[in-house]
Amino acid sequence: MKHEAPPVPAGAVIRQGGRTCFHRLTNTTPVIIHVRSGNKVVVTRDTHLFLTAGEYGLLPDHQPMTMENIPRAPLNYEARVLPVPRPLFEEAYARLAFITPPRMALPIKALDLPAEAAGLFDFCCSSEEFAKLPTPVATVRVIELITWFALGGAVLGTQGNPLLQHRLRQMIEADPAHNWTLGQAARSFNMSEATLRRKLAAENTSFSETLSDTRMTRALAFLQTTTLPIAHVAQQVGYDSPSQFSARFKERFGINPREVRGDFGIFERIGTEVEHIRRDSVSV
Repeated sequence: MKHEAPPVPAGAVIRQGGRTCFHRLTNTTPVIIHVRSGNKVVVTRDTHLFLTAGEYGLLPDHQPMTMENIPRAPLNYEARVLPVPRPLFEEAYARLAFITPPRMALPIKALDLPAEAAGLFDFCCSSEEFAKLPTPVATVRVIELITWFALGGAVLGTQGNPLLQHRLRQMIEADPAHNWTLGQAARSFNMSEATLRRKLAAENTSFSETLSDTRMTRALAFLQTTTLPIAHVAQQVGYDSPSQFSARFKERFGINPREVRGDFGIFERIGTEVEHIRRDSVSV
């Protein structure tokens, strides 16, 4: 039985002027990353990934991560990212008999990628050129890229049954501007509001918490990868009031949205706490 290949999202460029460290960030899709200038540190489950300029990595889905982006003067931090649906990784690994995905999905570095793989990554991130390809052809190109990463030791770990909060996050992320309610979400999962509330509580979260965090994480991505005015970013994630959006963003990340794009020194962000750190006292 034939089935349609999952859509392949376009790549994006992340730019930041100041050193930043964001906590508890969760991707709903695995991400392939190439650091172009500066350094990146990713921490999850006591696993540390350190990428320098020119290096490639693979970031897992549904794993809360601490991410630190570190510019190297006089350049800003810059990285190119390509979100890739998990089914494409699974399809690629199924074709490679010698690949056994690890049981846990963790951030990992791709080693010794040849020029052909680097060129393919750049092509897949090129929205204009890549978008011209028919979906089956684009899918094959991405599977080839996944294969190159696997040969370089970057293999995505397996995923068990996704938590309900992960499924909810994916649904919200598809349309963060929508006026989501508990009732709508419950109907989407064919359960009562009470059942949805109880199951999310069992995962130590709630509907409102997941909704807000998903929107703020999406807003952070907009701020890092686009030049949209902050008022437009607010609308993209469901806020009509820029001031309310900015207040919620600061509550989540500890700084104002405009500070994400500028060089405002070094900040350590842990929930609502903000600690200003002297540049010479930071160790990576």
